[in-house]
Amino acid sequence: MLRLRSRALSSPSRSPGLRLSVGLALCLGLAAGCDGGPSLPDGGAGLEPPIILEVEAPSPAVEGSILVVRGLALDTLGDGPTLRIEDRFAPVGQLPAVMDFDEGRLFFELTEGVVDALGPGTHDLTVVAQGDELDSEPFAITLELADRLPVTLTGGPSGEVHRNDAAEVTGTGFLSRTEGELTARFLGDFTLDAGGSPTAVDVELPVAIFDRADRTRGVVVLTTDLGGPLPGTFVGSIQLRSRLRSGQTSESAPQDVSLHFNPPDLFSLDPTDAALGQIIRVQGAGFLGGSDRPDETTVLRIQGMFTPAGGGAPEPFGPVEIVPGFVSGNEVQLIIEVEVQRDQLVAALFGHARGAFLGTAIPIAIDGTTELEGPAVPFGFTLGAVRQVVYVRFLPGFYSSLGRFGLQNARRQVEAAVEARMRGIFEGWNVDLRFEEPEDFARTAYSSLEIGGPDPNGVGLFGYDNTPGKDIGNLRLFDLIGGTNAETQMDGFPGYGGVFVESFLYWSEEPGLPGERPLGAPNPQPLFDEVFGPVRERFATRAEIGGDGDPARVAAVRRAIDAFGSIVGETSSHELGHSLGLAQPYGSPNAFHNDFDGEGCLMDSGGDRPLGERMGLDGFEPTHFCYDHPEYLDEILGL
Repeated sequence: MLRLRSRALSSPSRSPGLRLSVGLALCLGLAAGCDGGPSLPDGGAGLEPPIILEVEAPSPAVEGSILVVRGLALDTLGDGPTLRIEDRFAPVGQLPAVMDFDEGRLFFELTEGVVDALGPGTHDLTVVAQGDELDSEPFAITLELADRLPVTLTGGPSGEVHRNDAAEVTGTGFLSRTEGELTARFLGDFTLDAGGSPTAVDVELPVAIFDRADRTRGVVVLTTDLGGPLPGTFVGSIQLRSRLRSGQTSESAPQDVSLHFNPPDLFSLDPTDAALGQIIRVQGAGFLGGSDRPDETTVLRIQGMFTPAGGGAPEPFGPVEIVPGFVSGNEVQLIIEVEVQRDQLVAALFGHARGAFLGTAIPIAIDGTTELEGPAVPFGFTLGAVRQVVYVRFLPGFYSSLGRFGLQNARRQVEAAVEARMRGIFEGWNVDLRFEEPEDFARTAYSSLEIGGPDPNGVGLFGYDNTPGKDIGNLRLFDLIGGTNAETQMDGFPGYGGVFVESFLYWSEEPGLPGERPLGAPNPQPLFDEVFGPVRERFATRAEIGGDGDPARVAAVRRAIDAFGSIVGETSSHELGHSLGLAQPYGSPNAFHNDFDGEGCLMDSGGDRPLGERMGLDGFEPTHFCYDHPEYLDEILGL
């Protein structure tokens, strides 16, 4: 969070509001379940086994080493996968996953039991990834194990540096964090540039490995432990020390080192064209701070002129001292904090929504009561149009429910279809859809939309915007359409929001869901069973999804994926439309849908939207914003 040195800027807060019952009853229709139905694949049933393509491990490996498994459909193994190790098909042990699934990769840690069972040496093994009642195909690997790992030092930092620089060290036998401890001991004297007697230094700093599979390169951060925050020179030696988790230790031979520490400096900022709530990354050197250094911080003293957009006269700004967020010795971050002034979103620092700042900035490194200023440098950026960033998040229940539609093997294809549909609907406006959590906007400056499986409210909704009240003007950039909202529950309405794909099954003659169909559920539509019946009866295989097989079957699978993605994308876009202040943006604050049915109108009530329209099928009007909606979106989120 951006902070002024003298005071903290406040974040926007949610304003209370009422949600009338019509907003609930018409929010894409009510639905629930019925007894019976076809025997449908659910959960892990019907999923094709994941495939391991590659296993990467450091050589040699030790207790705590990470095995990186790359493959296809590894995410189907759920939240707690394991890696079974076999030696000539005899079980050796199970390795636990230690990190979240990431881009087709799983991470497993070598345990003490497996290392002891195998012993030092080279082993030809078989591994199987397991989870959620699924096993991958066996995969053969060769693994070299060691119980000792001598460390050597061949190169270290030298010359001109700054405080908190990440300096490279090279050698052999380097350890990762999970394998043990690797440190660099600095022994010598530090002399201030301003003169005076040298200060003795004897400190050990942690060394982090660059790459788990490369034991020859690491990085050490040159903190203020090496003589304090002021400019000066350290002369002495550096020596590496390691300790394995088993307790085995090693030391390298020392090397001479000479380091001259310079004052803080600013190099650049990115982006130079920012929006409200965006994070500006300031690059430089010699920045101080961090949660483990409570007495250290970095301040930017900014001064210049801000020119409002639209022909306004330039306005003097500053000098103002801002405390940015500390990332590293080479990066701090500024947030363009948002405020509401006169029913308009503006930058808290400048009091305007758009414009340009041009001036200078001075970095100030602070350690306790010691302050060190760097040189003033040119500093400027443009504040552009308001952007609504939306983090679209697929929940675990969404993936579990895909089995009921026969699409459990088409997770990525369905995700892509949903994304394409949403982007098509909001094309032409500053709605920035993200399918990974944003790292370039403050949490108070982007909305979240959750797409799940069953309706947690228990009433079978297709989707529900549970944000409080109608946000006319889109003054809340931080809505959460999902989770539970106690304020909405207090008004007597469902607290859980988001999109609930399992409720789409009530369009089927045989939903295959427990419970009875409620009175508010939609009537079954033959079109639904026509499109999804083939893949519900016989789930889509990975080959068919990839386009291999009988052409008629491949076409049926593709049609089901596109139709499902379109329904989910349109339902998600409808709920997001509510969050933006639709429908009837210039009308009653209690009107949440269009008064009249229009062909292809996204914000019509649920009962007025034909299923073929939601599926995006030929012969139906393409979905779009109707009436005064485009004008309103141009006003609040125009490009």
